[in-house]
Amino acid sequence: MVTVLMTVLAMVLMWGAMSALYAEPAQSNVRSVPMVSYTVRPGDTLWSYASAITPAGEDVSDTVAELIEINNLESGVLEAGQRIVVPAQ
Repeated sequence: MVTVLMTVLAMVLMWGAMSALYAEPAQSNVRSVPMVSYTVRPGDTLWSYASAITPAGEDVSDTVAELIEINNLESGVLEAGQRIVVPAQ
């Protein structure tokens, strides 16, 4: 029993040492984008704003979802005078 425990312990220690030797830095796809505050004007919609800032070939609905998340909105409905945070252009 002691031999089995010692063998398992040795394997765990070797695995830890090998992991440390071959560790790679963490990669992140999170991009840092400067943000600005925007005051919503009459007639503004989240969809129209997202359409203006979404790169060609990407899905506008993904940008809308990001803006909703960034601003902790319950929906994509905006009201005139409301302040939201948006990517700087």
